[in-house]
Amino acid sequence: MTLAHALKLPDSVTRRRFLNASLLGVCALLSVRPSQGRDSDYIRTAIDDGLDKLAARQNNDGSFGSDTELFGRDPAVAALSGLAFLASGSLPGRGRYGNAISKIVTFLCNCSLQIDDRQTGFLNIGKSYEQTIFKYVDDNDLDIKQIDGLISNMCEKGKKPLYGHGYATLFLAEVLGMTADQSIQDRIKRSVDLIVRAQNAEGGWRYAPSPVPLADIPVTVCQLSALRACQNVGVYVPLDTIARAVAFIQNLQNSDGGFRYMTVDGPSGYGRTAAAIHALQSSGSDCEVIIQRGFEYLEKTYSSDAQTDSKKDRMEYGTYAKFYAVLAYWRAAKSSLERSKRNAFIQRIRQDLITSRSKDGMWKSNISPEVETAFALCALLTFQEKTPFFSL
Repeated sequence: MTLAHALKLPDSVTRRRFLNASLLGVCALLSVRPSQGRDSDYIRTAIDDGLDKLAARQNNDGSFGSDTELFGRDPAVAALSGLAFLASGSLPGRGRYGNAISKIVTFLCNCSLQIDDRQTGFLNIGKSYEQTIFKYVDDNDLDIKQIDGLISNMCEKGKKPLYGHGYATLFLAEVLGMTADQSIQDRIKRSVDLIVRAQNAEGGWRYAPSPVPLADIPVTVCQLSALRACQNVGVYVPLDTIARAVAFIQNLQNSDGGFRYMTVDGPSGYGRTAAAIHALQSSGSDCEVIIQRGFEYLEKTYSSDAQTDSKKDRMEYGTYAKFYAVLAYWRAAKSSLERSKRNAFIQRIRQDLITSRSKDGMWKSNISPEVETAFALCALLTFQEKTPFFSL
């Protein structure tokens, strides 16, 4: 997508070949400022160190985080970490993080709930965990068949499963584009069916795997990105589902060009505006005026002291916001003017990300240091211009 119009993504065959070629060639991480070798070495060292530290925190089952964290062992954390490893140039079973990626695939596939139609139970799930799932279904007034295909760990404390489901589906679609694994494809098809079923009357999604009265932008962007990734690897997605999601996002733009959280009145926010722009760009829809106004809001709002700015436009969930902003600017760079704007933004946000890194090589967060680190690494690796985020 560009500042002026949304780009359409390549078809599944072209994209698969391009993705594989990009991943195989990403081992040499290059700075966007090749003349500054010391800076390039410094950025590369920070990225490599962060990837190593993140990989070291992977659990034996392929998950990340501890049971004491709000989103410990959540599929979203594993999937985003997997995207960072893919962006570094590793493939499932190949490269420095190939084993970590393979373990993530196994973990996410194991988290995929598959209903056994013969007995209204689940395939390959122990009885104790099955009871946890049934309790969630009862507590949220769901039919058991509504969660068929859900990629979730119902033991984690956050219990906002569509976040994890969306990022997990996106990651598995990227892997499917490289491996054509039939077992992954079957799970993705179930996953897509669940997303389609859960879309609400507004055209969006929220936390639960079912239609709810009010949707929000972050969860909707997550599901839309997953659907686009699945489309790109040949999985059927109803066009109406995407069209309704795009319309929902468009309707949340405020008069200042930013986007609010829900259809009810609310302030614009930097992170949700960046995410909305990115989703509209990847949708292939004609949203050039809306996207342009969104970029104007981003450029007006972002400042080098955004983390300490006391204004209402202060950047919240900073690393998440920067991740989506980087993706939006990266895809917007078509003309020389837009490329200049992008590069100027890159230098500022890249430095902000590096300086916010902790001494231990991770990025800290009260929610999850693993997911914070994964978002930061994905953003930094996007700057290298050889990443797997074509479907994001």
